[in-house]
Amino acid sequence: MSNTNYETSRHERLSYYTFFTGQNIIFMFVTIFISIYYTSVLGLSAGTVGVIFLLARVWDAVNDPILSIMVERSRFKGGKFKPWVNAIAWGVPIATVLIFAFGDYLSEQTMWLRVTYAFITYVGWGMLYTVSDAPAYAIGSVMTQNKDERNVIYSFVRFGGFVGMVIAMVSAPWLVEKLGGKWTLAAVIMCITAMILMLTIRTVKERHVVEQEVPTLKQILGTVTGNKYLLMFILAFVFIGGSNVAFTLMPYIARDVFNDSSLSSLFLFAMIGPAMLASPLVPIGIRKVGKIATFAWVSAALAILSVITWILGYEHIELFIALTMIKAIALGVTLIMPSIFIADCIEYGYILSGKRLEAVTFATQTFANKATTALGGAIAMGYLAMVGFVQSTGGAVVQQPPQVIQGMWDALNLGNAIGATTGLAIFLYSYKLTDQVLANLKPDNLSVAGLSANKTSQNESIIIAK
Repeated sequence: MSNTNYETSRHERLSYYTFFTGQNIIFMFVTIFISIYYTSVLGLSAGTVGVIFLLARVWDAVNDPILSIMVERSRFKGGKFKPWVNAIAWGVPIATVLIFAFGDYLSEQTMWLRVTYAFITYVGWGMLYTVSDAPAYAIGSVMTQNKDERNVIYSFVRFGGFVGMVIAMVSAPWLVEKLGGKWTLAAVIMCITAMILMLTIRTVKERHVVEQEVPTLKQILGTVTGNKYLLMFILAFVFIGGSNVAFTLMPYIARDVFNDSSLSSLFLFAMIGPAMLASPLVPIGIRKVGKIATFAWVSAALAILSVITWILGYEHIELFIALTMIKAIALGVTLIMPSIFIADCIEYGYILSGKRLEAVTFATQTFANKATTALGGAIAMGYLAMVGFVQSTGGAVVQQPPQVIQGMWDALNLGNAIGATTGLAIFLYSYKLTDQVLANLKPDNLSVAGLSANKTSQNESIIIAK
C-alpha cells in the first residue's frame, strides 16, 4: 500500500510517534532507576521493593479497568480519547518528579514513612500512566481504517518509544552523575523534556470513532472477558515480557557484576538501541510469514539467546554486549507487535458484541506492560533478597557477596529464557486470530443483528478448522 493512500499525513504520524518518545523517556526513567533509587537512596530492602511492585500490580488489576471504563464512557467535545491524553501530558511528568522527590529528607526518616511514601507515589504514578497509555494507543485505531496503514503506524509508534528509551538510558545516568546524585533535579529535567514531546499529540485527529450508545459496565466487562484471543495473548505477553528483568537489573549488573557503574548506560543502550531496527522489520515480517509466525520466531530467539548468554558467562564483556545487541532486535519485535494484535482483538470484539471498546481493550496492554516490568522487577528483587542482597542508604556502594553476583546473572538470563518459552507455548496453543479468520467473520454474524454469541463462536470454529 503506497503512502498516497494513507489517510494520515506524515506530519500527523510524526506528531503521534513523538508523544510516545516523551512518554517512554518517563517510563524508562522510572523503570530503570526506581529500584536502585529505592535500595541505594531510601535504603529499602530488595524484598520490600519487590513487595511494593507486586502490591502496585494488584491495585492495577482493579484500577486499570476502572480508569479505562471512565474513558470509554466519557463523551467530550474534544474527542473520545484526546482530552484525556492532552491533560495527562502534564500529570504524568509531575507524578514522576514526586517519586524521586525528598530523597535526602526521607532517608533520615523512619522506615515506615519511607515505605509509605514510596508506595503512594509509585501507585499514583501508575494510575496516571494508565490514563496516558490506553487512550493514546486507542487513538491509533481511529486515525485510519486502512489495516496496512494501521500496522505501519503501530510499528513506528514503538520506534518513537525506542527513541525515548534510548534518550533516558543514555542521558539519565550521565545526568544523575553530573548532578552529584540529585535525583529530584534530574527527574525535573527529564520530565520537562518529555512533557514538551508529549504535547505534540494535540495535532493528531480522531477520524473514525464509532458512534454508539454509552456502553454499560456489564457490556464493557462482557466484551473484554469474552474476547478469548485478547486474554490469551495478554497472558502470553506477560510471561514473555515479565521474564525480561534486564531493565531492573542492568544498573546492578554494571555496578556489581562488572564493577563499573558507568557501564550502565552502555548496557542499557545495547539492550534497546538495536531494537529500533525492529520497527521497519515488523511490517516486512508480517507480509512474508504473517503476524503469528513473526511473533513466535522472535520469542523463540529470545529464549535461545538468553540461554547462550548464560552459558558463556560474564568473563568477557565484549561478548556480553554483542549478544545483548542481537537479542535486542528480537526484544524490539515483541514490544512492537502487541499493539497490532490488540488492534485485531478490537475488531474481533466488535464482531462478537457490536461494541468497539478501544480504550478498555488497550488498557489490557497498559496493564500488561506495567505488569511485565513490575513482575520482572519483583521477581528479580525477591530473588536477590533470597540470595543475600545487601542494601545501602544515601547512595553508598556495598560489595555484594559472590552468590548475589551469580544470582543476578541467573535472573538476567535463565529467567528470561524460562519466561519466553512459557509465553511462546501459551501463544502458539491459544492464539488463532489470523487475518483470514477476521475477514470471514462477516458483519451478519454480529450478535446484535440477531445471532447469539454461541452461534458466532460456532461459525468462528468452522472458519478456523478450514
